[in-house]
Amino acid sequence: MMNGAFSAPAVFALVVSYFLGAIPFGLLAGKLCGVDIRAAGSGNIGATNVYRTLGAKAGAAVFALDVLKGFAAPYLAFQIAGAQAHGLAAACAALAIVGHTFSLWLRFRGGKGVATGFGAMLCLVPQVALGCLLGWVLAVALSRMISVGSITACVLAPIGLYLTAAETPYAWVVNALVIVAVWKHWSNVKRILSGTEPKLGRGGAISKSRTVSGQ
Repeated sequence: MMNGAFSAPAVFALVVSYFLGAIPFGLLAGKLCGVDIRAAGSGNIGATNVYRTLGAKAGAAVFALDVLKGFAAPYLAFQIAGAQAHGLAAACAALAIVGHTFSLWLRFRGGKGVATGFGAMLCLVPQVALGCLLGWVLAVALSRMISVGSITACVLAPIGLYLTAAETPYAWVVNALVIVAVWKHWSNVKRILSGTEPKLGRGGAISKSRTVSGQ
């Protein structure tokens, strides 16, 4: 983002990226269904808790919207500053993730940033994003725990960046995302180790015998 870093269009893209990321689609989905998602399930506004609380359609919709806002932020940077604006695109991606995780509308609380980060990676490094998605699917299929899939995807991201020799600004953003996401999943890690993490049932729904989760 060096040349023109503080130009009016660049600043516009940065501000829009944060506020775009800060849109709490999980909370809005709950409101449409008459439920405060923050008081249901794990209390998290992410797609997993929406899926658990409101059903598969609502969960899928929130996941798609969270991915879309992560994709839109760096895409806006490229549209404003050109295809070589790697620094600005990375900064916009970072701000979208920060907005999702520390939303102004939720008193600087929010989700864990995995879906939004995935959307940003789809725009910046699509091959790495798809590799992480494959890792997520395999990990969830084997463990039947969504949190295991998310943590696996986070671990795979830096490896994929290294193997593809991604642009340095992208590596900074993705590595920072991984650190924050793993930190946000720390309660899940402790439950995984203790054997109390909720699992997906045979029909795909999360086991209702265990209702407390940090996802």
